[in-house]
Amino acid sequence: MRSLDSGETLTENVAILDWIAHKNHALAPSGPMGHTRLLEALAFISTEIHKSFKPFFADGTDQEKAKAAEMIAKCMGYLADAMKGDFIFGSQLSAADCYLFVMLLWAQKNALSVPDKLATFRHRMASRPAVRKAMTHEGVL
Repeated sequence: MRSLDSGETLTENVAILDWIAHKNHALAPSGPMGHTRLLEALAFISTEIHKSFKPFFADGTDQEKAKAAEMIAKCMGYLADAMKGDFIFGSQLSAADCYLFVMLLWAQKNALSVPDKLATFRHRMASRPAVRKAMTHEGVL
């Protein structure tokens, strides 16, 4: 949930990350399809990856976790294949990359394997000074 200066509240991750990208255009891919591609990536991460972690956070059975791990691996493979460079859309960091980074931290926490390309991406993101500062602030480091 994000409370805005206007007093309005945003509650869905895709909406919050889209709002952040609108506030900082460097976090959105450029071009005529840039905004649409960002929404596409955010929706994919939200509906296919994020929701698949539920058994790991809601005391799922071993069978539920195995099925979820299989789905997460499939989706992570798709994203790794679709990456156009160091980041999802090429050489520029986007709001979708930030969301993917969190999903990769969850995968690491739950000992799920991810494609080498995404493990490298996770390390690259974790090495960014702003990310380290945020993780320290949140008590993750």
